[in-house]
Amino acid sequence: SCDNVQCQKGTMCHMLNGWPRCVQTKVTPRRPSCSDLQCPKDTSCHMIDGWPKCVQTKTSIRRPSCSDLHCPQGTSCQVTDGQPRCVHQPPSCKDVQCPKGSSCHMIDGWPRCVQTKTSIRRPTCADLHCPQGTSCKMTKGWPQCVHRQPSCQDVHCPKDTSCQMVNGDGWPQCVQRRPSCQDVHCPKDTSCHMVSGHPQCVQTKTSIRRPTCQDLHCPQGSQCKLTNGWPLCVHNR
Repeated sequence: SCDNVQCQKGTMCHMLNGWPRCVQTKVTPRRPSCSDLQCPKDTSCHMIDGWPKCVQTKTSIRRPSCSDLHCPQGTSCQVTDGQPRCVHQPPSCKDVQCPKGSSCHMIDGWPRCVQTKTSIRRPTCADLHCPQGTSCKMTKGWPQCVHRQPSCQDVHCPKDTSCQMVNGDGWPQCVQRRPSCQDVHCPKDTSCHMVSGHPQCVQTKTSIRRPTCQDLHCPQGSQCKLTNGWPLCVHNR
């Protein structure tokens, strides 16, 4: 078989009548492609019917855009049906200068100067100066001067009385001041104590000090000793 046959260069093995034979190789010529062709300027290579040919390059025409168009004042460019056109520009608030106290608003597609709605700030107590004896209070959102309710600072009470705000109507009143130990001068060996809400002088409880050996002088041959908490002279042993 051809497996055992080594043919010369330019030949290859074929089985002829059951025998391997080296026969001349048929060279198939390679068809040229665009890589084999160099086209002149403004032409490019294209395969036509299996052969490379230089054909005229078709230039792609760029469609014009608004960047190619310069529109006159009062008009602006818009692309209509793929073509840029200068159309009249409708007026806007940019074209209108409104007088003081008004601002521009677009109404029905047209700029109009409308009166500015000023937000009125409600007055507060800071804006109101009340006369003496009155003070400002906010009533239903408005500041009003009302008579200031007197306090104990406005009342001068006589001796032995003191000012107190009466809970009922909230007015200051001078009421009799209850005596205290500050008003009482107690005699010697008594001291003041509040008894049933009144100051009273009561006898001072004196604490009797127990005698000690220092208070006792024992005779010769004896000495002092505390026995059951009391000092006693006992003979020396």
